[in-house]
Amino acid sequence: MTQARQAVVQTTDYLSHRKPFLFVDHAEIGADGMQAWGVHAFTPDAPCFDGHFPGDPIVPGVVLVEMLAQTANLLLSHRAGRALKGYLVGVEDARFNHVVRPPADVTAEVRLLREVPSGAEGGRIVTFRASAHAGGKRCMRGTVNIYTVGEPGAPQDSPRPL
Repeated sequence: MTQARQAVVQTTDYLSHRKPFLFVDHAEIGADGMQAWGVHAFTPDAPCFDGHFPGDPIVPGVVLVEMLAQTANLLLSHRAGRALKGYLVGVEDARFNHVVRPPADVTAEVRLLREVPSGAEGGRIVTFRASAHAGGKRCMRGTVNIYTVGEPGAPQDSPRPL
């Protein structure tokens, strides 16, 4: 999934998430607008390590998946020119290759694969091929599906049953 990077973006301009549940510290968008890279520094004092696992902290797999989803949402928002609410509605073929322990800088890489209209509200499901890397190794990969409603400029609604 290597491609030329276009621009560094301010994550809080494109994501509604905030600390402690913001898992993209900074991001870059591919020149073709179809790919993004999000980076997060996991420090030993992060709240997710309080109970996972005491004395042997490991970045939870669900947090890595959330990081991929936030990076995908950031790419959709950048393409729309404003923050969109994107809801993670599916994860397929997730594979965890290496354990990530703090301190670690993790890079999420997502590439837009397809968009499918979904629902009468103008919603769509957008599918991304995604992976996460830490310390020069791929720690996970999979496919994430994000549901978003409306076109740029339209109000955002909560997801309806699909």
